[in-house]
Amino acid sequence: MVKVRQNLMSSSLYSWKSPYSMRPTRIVVHNTANDASADAEIKYMNKNQAQGGSQVSYHYAVDDVEAVQGLPENRNAWHSGDGNGKGNREGIAIEICYSKSGGDRFNKAEENAAELIAGILKRYGWGIDKVTKHQDYANKYCPHRTLDMGWERFLNMVRSKMGNSVSQVTNEPDQILVKGSKVKFNGIFKVDILKSPLSSNLFGCCELTGNSYDDYYNERVKNYHWLPTSDFTEVDKNGNPTNDQLLTGGTSYVKNDNIYTVQEIDIPTNSAKLKIAGRDVWVYSTYLYEVSNN
Repeated sequence: MVKVRQNLMSSSLYSWKSPYSMRPTRIVVHNTANDASADAEIKYMNKNQAQGGSQVSYHYAVDDVEAVQGLPENRNAWHSGDGNGKGNREGIAIEICYSKSGGDRFNKAEENAAELIAGILKRYGWGIDKVTKHQDYANKYCPHRTLDMGWERFLNMVRSKMGNSVSQVTNEPDQILVKGSKVKFNGIFKVDILKSPLSSNLFGCCELTGNSYDDYYNERVKNYHWLPTSDFTEVDKNGNPTNDQLLTGGTSYVKNDNIYTVQEIDIPTNSAKLKIAGRDVWVYSTYLYEVSNN
């Protein structure tokens, strides 16, 4: 049985990191994307950061040794990137540690997390459908390593810990992109420059294409490295849509929740060609996640 220890956040930080009472309706699973322990994760969250610092908060961090609780389950946390949506306002957030490097420590942490989740489900009288992932609420490929290894596989671990029968894992995306893969963008991206004239409705993103700002500014990039603005939504750095949706080069951020079909793969450059708003665009495969391999 996984050991659960409390190191609860001071209520003096609630106004910034956990401002609302909460009646939970679900569990939201995350991977930490680093190699810190559960103790270190909770201590970091509990730092007395002044308003304007990190608001990120979560209820539990789980490693290969223990689960550490940092927030009561009746307080909300900022973790899902959906603003005041159901992830942030109704979800019990669980961070699985050691996902950056993976290996035995992560595998044991994931097993401990499955045991913790099974206990929470039993306590609330919930079914497996109440186990959700960060990816369900925001355009972010999280829990990244758990998804890489198979989400249904992880749910089966939880089912097993609950004493329930497991389901057959069939045709789950393997995150190996090929022609025909169905993909979504993974992340929030900076609009580095708008193409002139503005009526072209195209923008350049250095992160997605590998081009420099100077290359974009001096029109030294290929036509297929300009992205159509129409399929992207302007957001703040937390992923919340802005009110005006007026893109500005150098300051705006965007996300894209649409599903696209991979047209071609270029292995040497680790790039994929997508058809976006009728336009052929090449982007780094790193910033795409597979939602279906059919």
